[in-house]
Amino acid sequence: MLKSLTVSNFKAFEKPVTIDFSSTGNYSFNTEAVKDGIVKTAVMYGKNASGKSSLGLAIFDIVANLADNFVNPRNYVNYANRKTKDLRVKFEYKFLFEGIEVIYSYSKVDVRTIISEKFSIGNKTLINYDKSIDKDSILIAFAGAENLNIELQKLNFSALRFVKANVILAENSENAVFNKFYSFVEKMLLFWSLETREFIGYTPVSGNPILDTIIKRNHFSDLQKFFKEAGFEDELDHRIINGSEQLLIKYNDNERIDFGLACSSGMSSLLLLYYWLEDVSDPELCPSFVFIDEFDAFYHFELSYFIIEKLKSYNCQVLLTTHNTSIFTNDLLRPDCYYICSKDKIENAHNSTNKEIRLGHNLEKLYRGGTFGK
Repeated sequence: MLKSLTVSNFKAFEKPVTIDFSSTGNYSFNTEAVKDGIVKTAVMYGKNASGKSSLGLAIFDIVANLADNFVNPRNYVNYANRKTKDLRVKFEYKFLFEGIEVIYSYSKVDVRTIISEKFSIGNKTLINYDKSIDKDSILIAFAGAENLNIELQKLNFSALRFVKANVILAENSENAVFNKFYSFVEKMLLFWSLETREFIGYTPVSGNPILDTIIKRNHFSDLQKFFKEAGFEDELDHRIINGSEQLLIKYNDNERIDFGLACSSGMSSLLLLYYWLEDVSDPELCPSFVFIDEFDAFYHFELSYFIIEKLKSYNCQVLLTTHNTSIFTNDLLRPDCYYICSKDKIENAHNSTNKEIRLGHNLEKLYRGGTFGK
């Protein structure tokens, strides 16, 4: 799981800021939202232009570094913070796999151009170089990569990615952790809430027809069940029209209407959510980390509540951004799972106040009253 990320000089963040998923409290309720001492299901608040979207892009910069999965370079325009003259953007990720810490740090001048990299498992550094100091010197200490020769000056992408793609590593516990780390990165998924179909990670394919994919995977009945659970009372149907599957709403035995023409924005957004998360029951296909920006922009608060309850039950780490304070409640999550984002600091509610927070406290009222962050 992702333990923390520290990023500096990236988009909204001029100075180093850290989101720490391991800084948890000792709460006895909603324990399923935390796994192995790391927040598994998190919701983030912040004013407009506070850096929430920038943070999502920062978290997923690692996908552009290491995976072949889809990344749209347009999302990374204006890469460095405009207030500084420093061209280097710096990232440090910390992960935890079966109690072993993995640290991956690097610096870049844009989304594709790497200046330095350092990768370690436990206390052992396995990759280390900095082209700004020495354009030729690189440490590679993976078992099985002893004979690997990298001409650092000619390498225009991640050395860690080069090792993964070109070396058959020895079978040992260290490399097993490395493979878990790499699998986690390859399964990370960011998507936006409605219609744009914009996403980062998870798949190299830039976009498939949503319903066609659901039908081919034999998930249509599960889609209907999901919509029923979410409060959608009408029956769904589908048929091929002009060569592609069309989602329909069934009103009686003979009448059908196009889902896209009749549904609300919330139901359209719900379909997109189901499309991305339909494989969560399969450990091989389930995303490792999901970030949804403005996840409930088109949801009634009861539907937002339902979605978070669903996500809590999934075996993946989740970070959602929202402005909906009605779901800032101990009934749903816990204080260490709610984060408040600004351009200078990202902290969960548990750590942003000296007040002892208990199950009976009204977190929304405390947040609106300015308790957190003081």
